[in-house]
Amino acid sequence: MLKGPQANQHWEQNLVCPACKGQLRVVDSSMLCKSCHSTYPIIDGVPCFVPSALDEHQKAELDSVLSKHVQHKSSPTEKIATDFIAPKWLEGKLDNKTVDLNTRIICLGGGSGDDVPHVKSNFKFNVDHLAHEYIKLSPEMKEEQAAEGKIKHVASTTEFLPFRDNYADMVYSRNSLDHVNNPLKTMQEIHRVLKPSGKFFLSVFYNSNFIDCCETTIIDEDFVNNHLKNIFSIEWMELCPIEEESGHQPPKFSLPEKRKLEWLHAVCQKKEAYNRYDSITLEEYGRLTSDFHTALYYDEILKHKDASKFYSKVLNQKHFLESDKMRILYSKIRYLSINDPEGFKAFFNEFKQSNDDPFWWKIIILSSGSFMKNELEKEIKIRFSGENLAFLDHCIKITTELNFKRFVKNRKTIYKLSKPFYKLLKKFMKNKDFFERNPF
Repeated sequence: MLKGPQANQHWEQNLVCPACKGQLRVVDSSMLCKSCHSTYPIIDGVPCFVPSALDEHQKAELDSVLSKHVQHKSSPTEKIATDFIAPKWLEGKLDNKTVDLNTRIICLGGGSGDDVPHVKSNFKFNVDHLAHEYIKLSPEMKEEQAAEGKIKHVASTTEFLPFRDNYADMVYSRNSLDHVNNPLKTMQEIHRVLKPSGKFFLSVFYNSNFIDCCETTIIDEDFVNNHLKNIFSIEWMELCPIEEESGHQPPKFSLPEKRKLEWLHAVCQKKEAYNRYDSITLEEYGRLTSDFHTALYYDEILKHKDASKFYSKVLNQKHFLESDKMRILYSKIRYLSINDPEGFKAFFNEFKQSNDDPFWWKIIILSSGSFMKNELEKEIKIRFSGENLAFLDHCIKITTELNFKRFVKNRKTIYKLSKPFYKLLKKFMKNKDFFERNPF
């Protein structure tokens, strides 16, 4: 069991200060940097290099992860999840033939579990920014944290890894690179902590749907060719149909037309030298991703008008990746729809001249409320047919129904409807034309 002095020694030998890379020593229930004198708490056995108190965004992310875990547990999808964690593509690459007890392995964003349970090592770490919260809720994780030879959890961001230069033999990122605020900074950190002969194992959504407040980064051809290959040499790579990994296909129209959602698996070798990103570029790119991340959180989860404040920040930043253009376009649509209906109409008149992608028309429709219903119905009948027309027509109906429900909810609050009148209102709820002819 790793407890007391033995656990303290393990942390001191393997971790460094993420700020200055100075040596750490354990004092009581904290880690103190000998160089910059920063102090980091150890919470339930987990070294914590992030603020220990969660903000609203992190609380929502934690709730989302826990609900998904409950849904998977003892369900038909649990086997899919198990196969997903220990996939066949790692055989002969990251398994007990290539790993021994002294192999240093860092897993990124592994939640409360072990992303590589099929290999045994005394130097296996999971870095997750919510690790100090997961351990409060997981008895299995507490056992692992104290057991010799099991994975050790560290609460840290991937942009500032608490490991010294040339430390790790292997870094494994499973479905996490598209979650981080700054994947470019994360990849530079991975390069830094890997030994010269070290390898980076990557498994991630390829061409993913970026309209998700947890997965806002898009890993695509541009990202792989111009950024992943800048920092690493690709030894082996494959793209797999998404249904082979997750057991289901993504909904139609969930991506722009020319994009297909797949799984990317890659084994990458650390390059001796590469074109480093300057600090200003990294800061600007990280800010764009963080602002977009926050805007989606306010928009999707809180349904709060403050989303427009962060969308406007995205609009004031330049794109760095090709996929940033999509995030900026989405931010413009959402910002105008929330703040400037007339500006939204003017933008739509420009948009319809050059864009026939059902995906983006869906975004326009769902953002428009119902104030452009007649115009949108007319336009989609001119431009689309068959399945595309049916889908977009359905989007208009959904938008109208949502707007109608908000209307009813607001009027209930304003007028404090009496029970008899509320019954009458419910009677006519299915007939929206009645309310359009007889507004309150």
